Amino acid sequence: MNTLFIGMLLSLAYGAISVSIVDALEDRSSAAAFVKAYLATFNTTIAFGLIIGTALIVYRSQAVIPEVISATFTADRLAATEYFKFRRRFDNFGDSVTFMGEFAVIAFVIFAYCDFPLSPLGEAAMILAASAQWALGVYVGRKLCYAGMMLHSLTTIKVERNLFEHRELDGINTYVNIVSTLTIIFVYVHVRAYFHGPFEYRSAVGESVKLFLVLPAIIATPVLLIFNFYPRLVLRKIYGESINIAIKELQATLQNEGANYLEKRSHVIAFDKMSRDELRYSMQLTLNDLPIGITILIMIIEPLVKR
Repeated sequence: MNTLFIGMLLSLAYGAISVSIVDALEDRSSAAAFVKAYLATFNTTIAFGLIIGTALIVYRSQAVIPEVISATFTADRLAATEYFKFRRRFDNFGDSVTFMGEFAVIAFVIFAYCDFPLSPLGEAAMILAASAQWALGVYVGRKLCYAGMMLHSLTTIKVERNLFEHRELDGINTYVNIVSTLTIIFVYVHVRAYFHGPFEYRSAVGESVKLFLVLPAIIATPVLLIFNFYPRLVLRKIYGESINIAIKELQATLQNEGANYLEKRSHVIAFDKMSRDELRYSMQLTLNDLPIGITILIMIIEPLVKR
């Protein structure tokens, strides 16, 4: 939460610096118009603060998933998969900067054609803020994408011990829920505010450029859906193999016990059922997950319906 608050403060600081420049170099009415647009009309304060905070959280905690995986599996086991290939791409800062720059340029062109109803300096500040939101958004999206690919690489790994007993991979689910939820909220706030914003559309292309304002939602939807739900499938598979190992260990232990065959078999069956039920309960999609899917659908459909 502290990191998210820092994002909000940085967003407010950007707005304060921008309005000071507009007030100093243009006039008081232009500065007042910028404040209204930044704080209310385009909801830039909230959207910009959310994505700054989310990007900071991703940057500061990007080692969470690799650390959990490295602490759980040996390097030799991981080397037999594609994990390290995706890990290198995940950590590649240069690729992240390039990707961010490309989308910042695209966003700059789109918002320049939208025409904010502001003075030249006020419009420039709003375009820069909107472009920065796209750049930070794709930074988060890229990290989520390669984090998902790292998890996918684990589907071929050989499980050699019981990881389910101490839930050694559960830290991944916590990270997934936090980052994906914050990203969903940002994309929804951003798309809704700008799509319904009072742009003037003075260029030759007119309002046709408005459709491109939904682009963040279109790009984010598959990434968020896959990253939010797919890790459960990977963990279920790994934990399922862990339960199989635990059952074999239990059978080996029971061989030295004095109970008869039926008692031993009954004990194994009871343990298997209890473990499978616990795994199913902890990894199943519940009603708590519905808002995520519904929000993503609304994020895409609502702007198009209200055109």
